[in-house]
Amino acid sequence: MTRTLRIALLAALLSAAATTLPAQNLLLRLGGGLASQGTEARPVGAFQIGVGYEYEFDQHWTFAPSLVFYGKGWKEADRLVPVLDDNGQPVLDEEGEPAQSIMDRSATANYLALPLTFNCYLRTGTNGYVVLSAGPYVACGLNGKIKTRGDGREPGSRKMYYEDKTFDSPGTRRFDAGITFGGGYQFRGGITVGLQGDFSLTRFADGGGRNRSGLITLAYNFDSLF
Repeated sequence: MTRTLRIALLAALLSAAATTLPAQNLLLRLGGGLASQGTEARPVGAFQIGVGYEYEFDQHWTFAPSLVFYGKGWKEADRLVPVLDDNGQPVLDEEGEPAQSIMDRSATANYLALPLTFNCYLRTGTNGYVVLSAGPYVACGLNGKIKTRGDGREPGSRKMYYEDKTFDSPGTRRFDAGITFGGGYQFRGGITVGLQGDFSLTRFADGGGRNRSGLITLAYNFDSLF
């Protein structure tokens, strides 16, 4: 599936969700922040955009499944790797020791995610609520790129720079699942500002890290229009 087709499919899904659900409980979700894969990787920018639908159990508890496009990633910097010739043999430095190069790698990974959050609303007065949220999520990887510089193990010009598709690398997994939680404040106009954390329970690749992200979020409940 090409990138253009995936983006078109995402737009169609979001449009269908927005036009088929009653507007009184429809949510628009936005967010921006940082993502990484564990303590050894450095963070990069992350974002999400999507729609959800909120089911009310009573005045305090709701269930809000959402469909979101989630951009994540990570960065590996200053990693020492051996320098190999085009035959795969180690290259020696001037002192006769195996030569090494400093490799930097950054990755983007875009997902179509389905968070299933339970929300608790705590009224603070006539003007708003404190909102606490938690629940599982599942996601499917769509696309992304891994950019690598200084990988001395590669042949020819790839020692300087090369790009690969994120989910085409051997051992990687498109499926992701984990836990999402957060807290925020809902104002009288239906706008909720908050913080969100997402922790994957599955590894991105064999022996690899797990996706982690933290976002500043903005949600709008269309109930305020009616």
